[in-house]
Amino acid sequence: MTFARYRLYINGTAATNDQLSRFEDINIDQEMDKACYGRFDVPVCVRTKGVWDGETETFLQGMTRIRLEVQIRSAAWTPLIDGPIVNIESAMYSQPGQSKLTLVVSDDSFFLHRDENVTPLQGSDDKVARQIYQQAPQIASMDIDPAPAPSNPVFKSTVIRGTQMECLRRLAKRQHMHAYVACGDSQGKSIGCFKLDPDPKKDFGLAPMILLGQGANIFSFESDQTVGQRAKFKSAQVDLKKRSTENRTADLGDIRLQGEEPGPGPEILRLLKPGQTDALTLARAVQAASERSAYALKAHGEVMKETYTSVLQPYQYVSVLGINGALSGLWLIEQVTHTLTRNSYGQKFRVIRNAESAGTNSPPPQVPAEVH
Repeated sequence: MTFARYRLYINGTAATNDQLSRFEDINIDQEMDKACYGRFDVPVCVRTKGVWDGETETFLQGMTRIRLEVQIRSAAWTPLIDGPIVNIESAMYSQPGQSKLTLVVSDDSFFLHRDENVTPLQGSDDKVARQIYQQAPQIASMDIDPAPAPSNPVFKSTVIRGTQMECLRRLAKRQHMHAYVACGDSQGKSIGCFKLDPDPKKDFGLAPMILLGQGANIFSFESDQTVGQRAKFKSAQVDLKKRSTENRTADLGDIRLQGEEPGPGPEILRLLKPGQTDALTLARAVQAASERSAYALKAHGEVMKETYTSVLQPYQYVSVLGINGALSGLWLIEQVTHTLTRNSYGQKFRVIRNAESAGTNSPPPQVPAEVH
């Protein structure tokens, strides 16, 4: 059985064998808090009448919708991108076999990042996100987590200055949330998302990534630990009407950790910059800043082709095993680059973590016997 295969949809219809044969290398780049982009290489040549490939074929033109799904063995199909062609890069040479088109495909957040306006919207940040997504016909459904309402009624109106996607990302950042557009279960049914970090207890069904032993399935795991990044934020604000002040300090104990111990190094004390608390509850503002600072561990690597059996995607947790005791455990996927050719499917990843595991002096039940 073929280890991995993919299928392609063009304007909602399965690509024909002739259309599939035109594509060579495909790279899909998925990253947290950014649009998903795909690069589809199409070799071209000049015909006998002097017409280049790509000049007349409708499926190679701008705004054509492309959806790519991948399957490993007999698992369910996983969509990697679904959206329009937003750029066409041409590289033409006099030597035969060198010329190609590169079709750059974006997810449907493209339609929320075009027109700039000044528009007032009412309600908490999650309600504003819902109103924005409802304005885009390409967004078929929404997956939105609740966000605390602002404590000051003056700021219960959010004014969009710029594109809709810029506003969504500003709202998400101040709440330590994520605004992005995900692929739906079928063609052209994108999902508008406004989400908190996932619960570390949630099982995404991904195979563990193992560095050493008979079950090894990743080539490398290069980590970076920033000592002393974990911060406790504090702030205060004055209520002139009530003639009172409010003081808040983040509670690091409320952060949902991906391991048993906090990140490396001692915690530090930070003050919020002016203006960061205006449209939030003060408690949420300091807590969100502390949650962001907690991700002091970062790593990147590459899975083994024909060996690793899951499709990685951002905003999901994956277990990493076979590295040292403090680093083995749950990591949050921040970025994945999928590479598909006629012969192989590869994945490079970047992951982050806000905690360490118990360490080599404690029993590591999560490490399988074949890892050494």
